[in-house]
Amino acid sequence: MDTPDFLQPLLQYPEVIAQFIERVPGVPVSLDRDTAIENLTPIHRAEIERLGSSWKYLRRAEQVHGNKVALVGDIGSHCPIEGVDGLVCSGKADCILGIYVADCAAVWLYDKHSHGCALLHSGKRGTEQNIIACGMEHLRKFCGGQASETIAVISPCIRPPHYEVDIPATIKSQLLACGVLAENIYDSGLNTATNTQRFYSYRAEKGETGRMMALFGKKLPALNH
Repeated sequence: MDTPDFLQPLLQYPEVIAQFIERVPGVPVSLDRDTAIENLTPIHRAEIERLGSSWKYLRRAEQVHGNKVALVGDIGSHCPIEGVDGLVCSGKADCILGIYVADCAAVWLYDKHSHGCALLHSGKRGTEQNIIACGMEHLRKFCGGQASETIAVISPCIRPPHYEVDIPATIKSQLLACGVLAENIYDSGLNTATNTQRFYSYRAEKGETGRMMALFGKKLPALNH
């Protein structure tokens, strides 16, 4: 599975895994959310293994459209972390972070110095509640990250005129307010609602759709696969 070009700013660091799994042809998804995700899980699992990590290290957020962020590590379950929409792991952890989206934005945050990673689910409500600031604070608090050393990438998401809120523009403003340098903010510029051949779009498909999966972490040593 190819990695989208917009993730190249993260992939210049050889230890990093970053992926955005787009629409998967042939998988039935015109169902409820949980069934659609269940149908997509074998593909997502295979991609995690191909990237150099392991399904047992996957850490997922419950995604309740809030702004809470959790620190996660090697020990635990890949079952969703309750009540959160963002995940952070240190540069020493072997975990791989996972977020599902289908119009909301996934935001990757990577501190070049500490190698700390954050992956945030920033939809309308999460953006309004500034989950970006919460993610940046967790990077600083738990990983020693510095805003000036942080790279931020914004995934494909729904955008005007197909949505009344400009989610990526607000995210960029929030990143700048946190001290992230403008030259370190990368927006995919892609609108999920305009290309349902490539992306799942909750709004364009009236809720009967699947979920893309954003992934972020680090490669495991070969002996640990």
